[in-house]
Amino acid sequence: MSEEKLVPVFIPALVAILVNVEDKKGSPLTYEQVITLRDKASVMMMEKSHADALAESRGYDDIDPENCWYDWQMCRREMGRKPDLDPGAKISMTNSNDASMQQAFADARQSLPHFRRLIHSNTDKEFFPLIKTKFVLASGNMFVWLRVVESSDTGFTGELFEVPAELRDHEIGDTFDVEDAAIIDWMINHDGAMHGGYTIRAHRATLGAAEQAKLDTHLGVSQYM
Repeated sequence: MSEEKLVPVFIPALVAILVNVEDKKGSPLTYEQVITLRDKASVMMMEKSHADALAESRGYDDIDPENCWYDWQMCRREMGRKPDLDPGAKISMTNSNDASMQQAFADARQSLPHFRRLIHSNTDKEFFPLIKTKFVLASGNMFVWLRVVESSDTGFTGELFEVPAELRDHEIGDTFDVEDAAIIDWMINHDGAMHGGYTIRAHRATLGAAEQAKLDTHLGVSQYM
């Protein structure tokens, strides 16, 4: 019996399902619709070599189910679909002890009242507010972006919208209550206008012009507010 690792494969491809449903809808799928379609799609467990062969025969890699919202928005951009939607953040900052990063943490906390005002103005759900907080793991600490689902005067409730390998005990949709003191950054990308994102700005400042442009394209940011 083969001991090759089995991996989940969507039949048909998840990206094909999302394209078909969005075309029928005539407007971009919402975050909730993308997650629902993923959860209802047919999945087969295949040996990795067979899954790789299927991807090669298709001519493209399918969407990662653990990061399907982000990957779907990247696919939409590649296909030129409009309007462009915020995919969320998929980057991890390091050097948290650096002075500029520590200043970024402080700036993020001090500007939380402004963040709350932006959240309250988002009545038409035009953007996804994000918060960044620290997860303490046995292997060390890591910073994770969470999508804000509720806010109060003293903190936020955020949910996982992507699952790093280090958080294997969690899944997309898991929620966490985060007090203001535990916030190390917040971010809103509204039609390419970046609000907050102080750790991103600190990291960006260390890059050359070409790398800054590459990062901006990756994030879908055209201006920093």
